[in-house]
Amino acid sequence: MLRQEVIRKLEVAIVFMVVVMTVFSLSRPVLNRGEQTFYRKDTEVMIMIDHSLSMGVKDYRPDRLRFALRKAVELVEKLKDEKVGLLIFADRPEILTLPYEKTEKTLSVLKRLKLKPSGSTDILSAFSTANSALTGKERVVVLFSDGSDEDLGKVRELIKQSGIKVVFYGVATIEGGKVPGHMALSKLNTEMVNIAKTSGIFVKPTQNDTDIKNIYQYISTVSEKTKTVLLKVSLRTDLSPFIAGLSLFVILSGYMIRKLLFTILILILMNPPVYAGELAGLFYYITGNYQKSAQEFFEDRTPENMYNAALLYYRAGMYNRALSILKEIKTENPSILKKVKYTTALCYLAQKNFKHAREIAEELVSLFPEEKRIKKLYLFTNFVLGTEKKKEDRKTVVKIKEKESPVSKTSPAQVGEKNPW
Repeated sequence: MLRQEVIRKLEVAIVFMVVVMTVFSLSRPVLNRGEQTFYRKDTEVMIMIDHSLSMGVKDYRPDRLRFALRKAVELVEKLKDEKVGLLIFADRPEILTLPYEKTEKTLSVLKRLKLKPSGSTDILSAFSTANSALTGKERVVVLFSDGSDEDLGKVRELIKQSGIKVVFYGVATIEGGKVPGHMALSKLNTEMVNIAKTSGIFVKPTQNDTDIKNIYQYISTVSEKTKTVLLKVSLRTDLSPFIAGLSLFVILSGYMIRKLLFTILILILMNPPVYAGELAGLFYYITGNYQKSAQEFFEDRTPENMYNAALLYYRAGMYNRALSILKEIKTENPSILKKVKYTTALCYLAQKNFKHAREIAEELVSLFPEEKRIKKLYLFTNFVLGTEKKKEDRKTVVKIKEKESPVSKTSPAQVGEKNPW
């Protein structure tokens, strides 16, 4: 009799504990773990590697080109938090990766790059192409080259008008060396050194990593000036699942006769009742009445169901209504925020408001760079914006009037044959 009384009291105590924990869990308790801030930098970097014939000179071992490629890999590895593109050039430039692509891709392409010194050096075309590809607030070109032997007056004018910051990594010595296969001497172009010192910095190669550290520090300083807060997210942990687990443990440990009742309580705990209008919303959604379904979901006014309503209005072709709801949604949940911004971009695309769609896509790719569909959205918005845009917002390619020489009428092709580096 005494034993039964003890068991009964124990069961009552356990029931009371489970009920208390259930009520507490339904209040959705959270543990605040601080705040995470997402930043955005509006700086773009273009690595330009010269692979003309003069880069085969061996004043840097094993030769200028292979030395430059090794140093370029070291630099990109340090610039993992920046937007970095890659351009190679000799007598014509070629963009291998653009800055808005992941830095890991640029690094991968750079490591697999197999180049042999060949052709002449057209630095002017290389800078003009880089200027066209760079769209950030701050634009930095890192030039791995000996500087060539051409007149750099036009290059100086282009850099001045475009506002590009130049980092010249001069892969050549003052004494220079013999160009392979030619009776000619190639040495560091001091005019390019002066241009770099005026519009950026000149870096002298070293055998250790001091040179790369100097470049990284300069780019970081420039980039930091464009750093702005993109988003602040509160880091919270929902305690409901832990309380549910504890309740389940209490029930199982007590091996109670009324375990079925407590199992039902646990199910309620883990899946609390939702807004009843969701059922009607789901019914209208299944039957294809998106507008009516959206109205039912919108009545709940929670971020999740407001998003569901906006998505349904989007599918119904009511883009303005969808946008108005999306703008109302206030949430710190990264998952919901991602879906809200993504759908916002889709609405703007449907309205052919490509500029706003690109802005939203740019925010998304900054927050979620690993998402393939977000990257595709960003690339698509860039494509359609470039197709539709009739007038450039700024001058990207500086056209310089060529002056005809009164003395020589030599063609560019003839010059290339006489001066191939």
